[in-house]
Amino acid sequence: MKYSIKTKLILSYAVIIFLMAGISMSFVSLFSETYVVREAGDRLRQYADRIAISLASRQTAMPILFDFVWNSIVVDISEKNYSIALMNENGELVRSSNFGIVDIPPESVAEFVSAKNGQTGIFVMRENRNTFVVCTRNMKNASGDPYATIAVLMQVDRYNFDNLLIFLFFASVIAASAIAVASAVIFSGQLTRNIRKLQKRAEMIANRQFDDTIEIKSNDEIGDLANSIDELAKSIEEYDKSQKVFLQNASHELRTPLMSIRGYVEGLKDGIFTKNADEVYESILNQTSRLEKLVEDVLYLSKIETTKDILQLSPVSTEEIVDEAIERVDGIASAKGIRIVKGEVAKEELVCDGDHLATVFTNLFSNALRYAKSTIVIEACSVENGVIFTVTDDGPGFTDADMPHLFERFYKGSTGKHGLGLAIVKAIAVAHKGTVEAYNRTDGQSGAVFEVFIPREKQ
Repeated sequence: MKYSIKTKLILSYAVIIFLMAGISMSFVSLFSETYVVREAGDRLRQYADRIAISLASRQTAMPILFDFVWNSIVVDISEKNYSIALMNENGELVRSSNFGIVDIPPESVAEFVSAKNGQTGIFVMRENRNTFVVCTRNMKNASGDPYATIAVLMQVDRYNFDNLLIFLFFASVIAASAIAVASAVIFSGQLTRNIRKLQKRAEMIANRQFDDTIEIKSNDEIGDLANSIDELAKSIEEYDKSQKVFLQNASHELRTPLMSIRGYVEGLKDGIFTKNADEVYESILNQTSRLEKLVEDVLYLSKIETTKDILQLSPVSTEEIVDEAIERVDGIASAKGIRIVKGEVAKEELVCDGDHLATVFTNLFSNALRYAKSTIVIEACSVENGVIFTVTDDGPGFTDADMPHLFERFYKGSTGKHGLGLAIVKAIAVAHKGTVEAYNRTDGQSGAVFEVFIPREKQ
């Protein structure tokens, strides 16, 4: 059976209240009985000592003077709610007084004292569910032999929890339980309302309803969870939008070469390009190569962003990375009359994927080759927690319109191709837990600067 949070809270509160009440009552009952017994025992001991001294001092004048002393004790003891029993040396009951106020006959007290075999002191006696405190004291003759025993007792269970006190205790428990249940209803109601709102919000996110929001006011973990769900919704919405833009851009980029190839093929079929067929074949081949490169870049970017552990990490020197990247584009640069200069490169060893990092700088070089006038410079410097690579060209630099979108997929500058090169650069840097930045030169010269930070392996 499924129980709501409100039901669970109410039941939990009620169970806790009753458990604590039972435990509290047990401890209070135990400690109150111990206290009453101790207090009664102290009072009975003092009184028994006084009686024993009074009777012992009159033993030679028995029975007349003894009877007089006994009668005075009886009068005194009736005012103190005590009962007294006097036994001879054989444990036989001789006299008793004031037993009408206790629920036990004096003969039972005499038997209890006789069973102690002459021991004196404070004892707890239980009979018929009643509790008595008994103080015994021997009276001795001149030679030190006991000739009688007195027992002063007091019924103490009536001083513990009586029926009225028990009723009041349970009444307070019921009142506390009612208050606890009411509090549970109030607090759980607010809690469950917010949880239902969170559930509805989650269902809206699942249905891609990002524009509709549900306000949840709560200064606790529920409020934090609601804020986290809102952030999640924004993230999913942004991701959905980026995926739609990606699909739109990819479709557009793929459609352009496909339409060109289709046009050339249809022209060849219809005999339009009979005279310059070789040129048409060359154009078709170029468009096919462009299409192939676009598909390869899309797949490569997708792998970098989504495949776990795609990087093959190993110790690689910074010089190896730079030399590999320069070697890949040196021929193209020379054909364009542009020099790629290897500046100061710190001799560091990074735990990274050297091939992917070489792709980073190959793409940066390819981007710079489209804008540089004569020179591209690559450098690497050590910093506290890694290495910063910089690629600088002497071209016109970035425009204000281009700057916010440089690393977006399919964003192309004025002479860009398909807009995936810099997106791949960022994806590889992020996969290495690094960063990439772009800005215009600040040394008074025109040109663009790319900074790629790659952290060292944490020891």
